[in-house]
Amino acid sequence: MKGLALISGGTSGIGLATARRLASDYRVALLYARDRERAAAVESSFGADADVKTFRLDVSSDASVAAGYAEMVAHFGDSPAVLINAAGVARFQRFFVQSRSLELAQEMMNINYFGSLRLIEKVLPPMYARRRGCIVNLSSASGLGGNLGVIGYAESKAAIRCLTQNLAMEVGHRGVAINCVSPGRVDTPMTGEFLAQFEKASINAPLGRPVEADEVARLIEFLVGIGPAINGQNLRIDGGTSLARMQPQQR
Repeated sequence: MKGLALISGGTSGIGLATARRLASDYRVALLYARDRERAAAVESSFGADADVKTFRLDVSSDASVAAGYAEMVAHFGDSPAVLINAAGVARFQRFFVQSRSLELAQEMMNINYFGSLRLIEKVLPPMYARRRGCIVNLSSASGLGGNLGVIGYAESKAAIRCLTQNLAMEVGHRGVAINCVSPGRVDTPMTGEFLAQFEKASINAPLGRPVEADEVARLIEFLVGIGPAINGQNLRIDGGTSLARMQPQQR
């Protein structure tokens, strides 16, 4: 029987692109928070040959995570061999002094960081007991610091990177691989409006365009396939932007 891959944020963006890459080798559970019609359409798009099922689960709610995870386990009769934490929210704003900055920062931390941790708490004990498993968390190049308009979002993504490294130290000896991927600017439904503010050639310089969701999915697929030989790592996929920032300015 194929192993089970659980993907949060699985009905759009990087989560959906990853699901399409893993569906031939895994049974796939896709988590979504609100749009039931979209989830049904996504599930149907995989066709009859793929074992893909969507489940409503809000990662910001303890009760929703408990209920949705139990429903998923009951449906598949199995716990996940793979967890991809792709659910996230971004509330980009230029000035922290704006009135709702603290509220937005708390929302992003609850969904992006604690949402990932809630699912990890569910999948990790059976992985630990089986002595195998793979978790890939979605961080962000923004979490490496030094960006405008990303307060709250960047900190939540930095926390994911730190969580990844700390958990890998705890469970790596049991054959469980936990890594994170830090994309640069990716063209997804979540970031489309934000990317529209920039000249195309300035996005992910020197690449000069947004990273595609499928390019990130290919990196995640690689981490899932290679297993515990890579553990506790943060892999950047930003078209060279992080290196370009280190170069001295031309005068």
